[in-house]
Amino acid sequence: MTTKHDPPGLRAIVESITYMPGWDVYLSTDNEEGQWPTLHIISSTPDSYHPERPMRVNHSFLVPMATYNERTWKAWIMERYVDVWRHETGEFLQFDGVREFAPHHGNGEDPYITWHIGDVEDTQVRAGDTK
Repeated sequence: MTTKHDPPGLRAIVESITYMPGWDVYLSTDNEEGQWPTLHIISSTPDSYHPERPMRVNHSFLVPMATYNERTWKAWIMERYVDVWRHETGEFLQFDGVREFAPHHGNGEDPYITWHIGDVEDTQVRAGDTK
């Protein structure tokens, strides 16, 4: 369902996406005002700390207030998938058992930035919690 705040053409682009099995993508207006769209990429990967457990994670990205053309929207979406993979790489990549690039999940942190370990405590904070 298109809303009055959807950037022209974006919903059709999102609805045309196919990606890896078990991954989903959709556009919603589930933000506080229920007006401006959010892009959701649902990843399906093993839990990085317990690989025997499958995990689905909702990665949410507020859509910019922009009047991009189709190519630019597709590039913006591609970058959001790259953000998700950057995050997952930080979750899984270890050097001598240390996740040196583990994402920071706590409130106020950007989990899509490439972090180099500086404070191990930052990597242990769960989403929604503070250190």
